[in-house]
Amino acid sequence: MKILYVCSFYKPAYVYGGPTRSVSALCEELAHLGATVTVLTTNANGTQPLDVPLRQPVYVDGVTVYYHPVVPGFPRMFFYSPELAHVCEELVSAHDLVVLETFFTYPTGPVVKACLQMNKPYIIPPRGQLLFWALRQKQLKKQLYMVLLGRYYLDHAAALQCSDPVEFEALKSLKLKTPAFVVPNGLNTSVWKNLPPWGALRRTLGIPDDARVLLMLGRLHRVKNPELAVEMLGLLERVDTHLIFAGPDEEGYQARLQNRAIALGCSNKIHFTGLLAGEALLQALADANLLVMPSVMESFGMAAVEAMSAGLPVLLSEHVPVGRWVEEAGAGRQVACIPEVFAAACQEMLQDDHVLKEMGRQARILATQRFDISVVAKQMLAQCQAIVSLTK
Repeated sequence: MKILYVCSFYKPAYVYGGPTRSVSALCEELAHLGATVTVLTTNANGTQPLDVPLRQPVYVDGVTVYYHPVVPGFPRMFFYSPELAHVCEELVSAHDLVVLETFFTYPTGPVVKACLQMNKPYIIPPRGQLLFWALRQKQLKKQLYMVLLGRYYLDHAAALQCSDPVEFEALKSLKLKTPAFVVPNGLNTSVWKNLPPWGALRRTLGIPDDARVLLMLGRLHRVKNPELAVEMLGLLERVDTHLIFAGPDEEGYQARLQNRAIALGCSNKIHFTGLLAGEALLQALADANLLVMPSVMESFGMAAVEAMSAGLPVLLSEHVPVGRWVEEAGAGRQVACIPEVFAAACQEMLQDDHVLKEMGRQARILATQRFDISVVAKQMLAQCQAIVSLTK
């Protein structure tokens, strides 16, 4: 089985967050399972291009990757790379199947054209881009794209890969001709199981040993809804609860959140660490009692999966798709995105140590059984094999 992944960006372009990690992890595990995996991508990395060899194969953790330069002067998120388009025909012809991680960006058109000319099946993982709230962002541009090109690309795909049941159900409303299947995002859960000793971050931030710690992972951005977390903290009856924000401040939110905490009388209970990675992130998970994720929009919820892999129960808004699995497994709660509702659920979860510990145990089981990359990759490989067999 020879699989070509076409991506607008790829490891080590970690500036783009979760997709970089989940897609590269899947490619690496597919290769581990015996598939020949090639990635065709760009050198995009936000404002600073990747310092990688261009126009030649690069061996990256078991995967052959071709990086091609994006052309400056075009919108960065369009990922315009004529060189990538030029070589895609040759690479498409050498593979059994193509996975397009590019739907609203430049590489989609040239790759779909090559696939149709050579009768090669391709899969499109929408990654939340076709959810109702996502289509409302830059709505006019997306509507025009869907009418002129997008629906054609989708209808001629062999399948659509949904990351969760919420996305699977949402696609039904678009009345597409293409069948869809669900394979969730995955990660190496073993990385998250070996946590450092408890307490180091608490001591750094001056949080008492007997206090309860709520952790919010991710950038301080309006879609992550950090204001709700502060409002919730102000409503909690427990006075020994602290809230840690672990993520970069993208929109000047920290000052706003601090001012609101002062007004609520809980300014001494909120803490900002900035972006955490590696051992620092594992330490935050070790010191926390509960992950909170009050997002108003999420395509999946990888931060919740990371926390569950570390044995941390989660409290999610109804806009976090992974929450459906969380509720079914008893690994946490999914509630309405309302401060009072969040506070009531948080209060209930924190008041019983036994229940909280059991939720953490179920969280780790859920992460291992459903989201470990070894499980996810086997599901994806089976789907790829089935699609190829139907086209022969």
